[in-house]
Amino acid sequence: MSKKTILAVICVAAISILASGCMTTTQKGAAAGTGVGAALGAGFGALSGSPAMGAAIGAGVGAVGGALIGDNMDKKREAAEKADMQRQLEMERQSGSGQGKNKIEGHFEYVKKRKWVDTSKKERVFVEERMEGDRRIEGHYEDRNVPSGYWQEYEEKVWIPEHYE
Repeated sequence: MSKKTILAVICVAAISILASGCMTTTQKGAAAGTGVGAALGAGFGALSGSPAMGAAIGAGVGAVGGALIGDNMDKKREAAEKADMQRQLEMERQSGSGQGKNKIEGHFEYVKKRKWVDTSKKERVFVEERMEGDRRIEGHYEDRNVPSGYWQEYEEKVWIPEHYE
């Protein structure tokens, strides 16, 4: 195997490993698979007389395989996180059975809120004739927005479901 091929394979492997810092597991798997596949492909390609072709094929196969493995790992991690959340919710429900806590029945409450009332207006203004560089702009009318408005306070009736305090 030539030194250029070995150097190219090492560079591809190093870049794929170093670039995997802030990637998803799928992307990291694809990057690592590309590097490993290129290295193995170059080795097998050297045996058959074409290390560059072997590296290219190995990189492609490694990228696909690494991405599939990384995606599977992502799905397993998400399932484990979801199961952990469900377990925590169940423990909260069991601990919140009313022992030593005040049960508050569902009820309506009035909540104070604010919203912006926009009273902006368009104003028609005459713009004088002027020169911009060597270009003459004739006098004309423009519509300009005059921003204005105010905060309006109001109360809203909100349903509060039963809970423990």
